[in-house]
Amino acid sequence: MSKSLSIGDFEITTVQDHRGTDRDPSQIYPDVPGTAWDPYRGFALDPDGFYRSQWRGHLIRPSDGGPALLVDTGMGPGPHDHTGMPGELLASLSALGVEPEDIGIVVITHTHGDHIGWNVSYDGGTPRPTFPNARYIVARADWEHYSRQENSNEAFDRSVKPLEGLGVLELVEGVHEIRPGVSTLPTNGHTPGHQCILVKSGGQTGVVTGDLFHNVAQISEQDWCPIFDWDTTISTRSRRELLGRAEREGWTVFSGHLGIDKSIGKVVRSGEKPSWQPL
Repeated sequence: MSKSLSIGDFEITTVQDHRGTDRDPSQIYPDVPGTAWDPYRGFALDPDGFYRSQWRGHLIRPSDGGPALLVDTGMGPGPHDHTGMPGELLASLSALGVEPEDIGIVVITHTHGDHIGWNVSYDGGTPRPTFPNARYIVARADWEHYSRQENSNEAFDRSVKPLEGLGVLELVEGVHEIRPGVSTLPTNGHTPGHQCILVKSGGQTGVVTGDLFHNVAQISEQDWCPIFDWDTTISTRSRRELLGRAEREGWTVFSGHLGIDKSIGKVVRSGEKPSWQPL
């Protein structure tokens, strides 16, 4: 299942890869008391007190016929341990009439394993770009951090490092224009180089947020940080700044992990705190 919304001359579509694992909020947000979830249980948690993260990318298609962009590539082919099932990103793209050869740009919000898994395919152990006509845009700060031996991990070594040798890697810093109307927006903290993708066209603004937040409760409780955040002080500042702009300026927000029924929304004011309004 996919959802699409137009931002001026661009259509942004969710591209489902796989359902994530069930999360125990006390383990993911250990500094948040259990009672603090009470106002949000009805919509932020399942009836059993867990929540399920979704793995996905976002397809950005311009109406001018320019190359399609793919933001993040999900967890990868699998099969995945928690379901025994394969990833679905390529099948989801195909259902949208898009084949790997049609993607001209892959832009990565950050280099955690559930956002880079389809970057590279292996044929007899030899890596090749899954999207053969694309350049892959990665934040330089993430590349430098995870390239250090003390920070290396299997996902990065398998799905990001080979891009350099394949000649398709482009490292960027700060606000970087990917194409007219589409740019990166640094929102560091979840990782050293975490970046959102900003789309501005026709007087409208949309933003693909990667892992700026993981649970809808964080729209109201913006200082809640999951254990995945590399630097919680920086991630909190980034979250507050971007969600504040989204609220003030009426941006449409395309989330990285919320359930498909509420994955696209706006940040609106509800009493003293902001809240999530699904679209």
